[in-house]
Amino acid sequence: MNFAAKRLKDNEWLIVVTNRDDPRQALNDYRKRWAIECLFGDAKTRGLNLEDTRIRSHDKLSCLLVVVTLAMVWAYRCATKTMGRKAIRRKTHGRREKSWFRIGLDALRNWISNAPENAADAWLHNAPNQPQARPKI
Repeated sequence: MNFAAKRLKDNEWLIVVTNRDDPRQALNDYRKRWAIECLFGDAKTRGLNLEDTRIRSHDKLSCLLVVVTLAMVWAYRCATKTMGRKAIRRKTHGRREKSWFRIGLDALRNWISNAPENAADAWLHNAPNQPQARPKI
């Protein structure tokens, strides 16, 4: 068993225990894993409430995941339209006031109700001007 540790910006320690030979790789894997956990949190408790579904059908769940994925992309595009390249304001303890997803989801909800043209524009924001050629199989 190996240990890897890193001091974080807030002076706390992140300690990872691994069975890998290279503990530094475990820290890199943890960083990737944390990004995925944040994505799941946005889809579940911090936004789209995916965990509230009682769907058991594989096909229906697959369809729901496609819709959730599209909604998340739309929310991120709304955040981009809202924030541009500005950084998210940080609170006194150093954490962001809101996540990029939350900013976008709040904007999307507002625009769908009050300014649908902004919601549609956000969907098209950063979309390619030309249709992409289908890959040949």
